[in-house]
Amino acid sequence: MSLRDMFVPDINRIFMRTFEFAEEREFRIADGAGGFIVFTCPVVWDKDAVKEQPVVTIHGVFMGDVRCYIAHEYLPRAPVAGEIIYSPAIQPWEVLNCTDAESLYELSLAIHRSQPTQYGQN
Repeated sequence: MSLRDMFVPDINRIFMRTFEFAEEREFRIADGAGGFIVFTCPVVWDKDAVKEQPVVTIHGVFMGDVRCYIAHEYLPRAPVAGEIIYSPAIQPWEVLNCTDAESLYELSLAIHRSQPTQYGQN
């Protein structure tokens, strides 16, 4: 058994447990067919981690507001930069970066403030 194979169970057993590091959060994401999927799942919602490493985008350098670790099983696909996800289901967050980290997606998110001209388009 490789080191990688031995590490993955520890992620689920320790890191993603709500009584250890994770918390339950509600999410709303696009389903790809014009609708949305709403679900609740355990995630690690880390506001301090984004201060350690900036995420560079084409518009400049953004630190982001939070780093979110979510298991692959909860998302139908990897989120892409620029996509909007909601957590809780009414608060939009822009995905700045998505990294596939073993059995988790590591998302760098920035709070998305809707512009008055965009109301009703979310």
